[in-house]
Amino acid sequence: MKQTYDHPYRVLQFCASNSDAALVIVTQVTGGTLRSSGAMMAVTAHDVAGYISNGCVDADIITRARAGQSGSLVYGTGSPFRDIILPCGGSIHVELVQRPDRKAVLSALTDLQARRAANLIINDMSVRLVPTLCIRIAGRGAAFIALAELATAAGFEVCLQSPDANIHPDAQHLIDPSAGTSSVDDPWTAVVLLFHDHDWEPEILREALASPAFYIGAMGSAKTHAARRDRLSELGVPNVEIDRIRGPIGLVPAQRDARCLAVSILAEIIQAAPVEGVL
Repeated sequence: MKQTYDHPYRVLQFCASNSDAALVIVTQVTGGTLRSSGAMMAVTAHDVAGYISNGCVDADIITRARAGQSGSLVYGTGSPFRDIILPCGGSIHVELVQRPDRKAVLSALTDLQARRAANLIINDMSVRLVPTLCIRIAGRGAAFIALAELATAAGFEVCLQSPDANIHPDAQHLIDPSAGTSSVDDPWTAVVLLFHDHDWEPEILREALASPAFYIGAMGSAKTHAARRDRLSELGVPNVEIDRIRGPIGLVPAQRDARCLAVSILAEIIQAAPVEGVL
């Protein structure tokens, strides 16, 4: 296996590039399995994209896919494969599809690329897919760099914005605090502000609050957050909208190291995502 593809979008990209690929879709899970319904794996004669378990069933699925088998498979409870045991209990139901319909794959990819929810329709089965989680990071300094690196390493889509032109080669350069960023955040986007000079915050926050972003957070102490709320209120932002802003941010409070703060922020985003139906 050359690469791990965690998200269905990347697995479908692999399928689109390999006409001989077999597609494996998790259709149902019970118990403490690693993946959820909708998780995918693609298999060719010489490569694999994605995974279904932490190794419990993948080898068997790959063997069957390469042998040309298709149809429904069950592992764990209710499975005929008694020699394949799921250590966490429960069951994994998968559908194995040889050479999935290319039009269906490309249609789903088009929606996901445009950051829209998609329905992949394969063999009279419809699988709802959502875009990859995106983290928009606006700010500067060590915490900005640390969170950008960590989120990228975790495989999330990352959008970077900073007043510092040379902070990162992929960052949008912000010039005017009153101009905003012209970002359009969707329901699968988390927005994180990492500024010590808080004059940059109001317009960026107002922009984020006008969107369905599932997470909006800004760095700073409780005192800083109270002042932030007051400033937004003065600008006419309703309290019900201001309440969407998290602060202080981070699952583990009061981190004073940039990398620890980045881990804490990313953990809080991941914790919020399933609640909002993002993951």
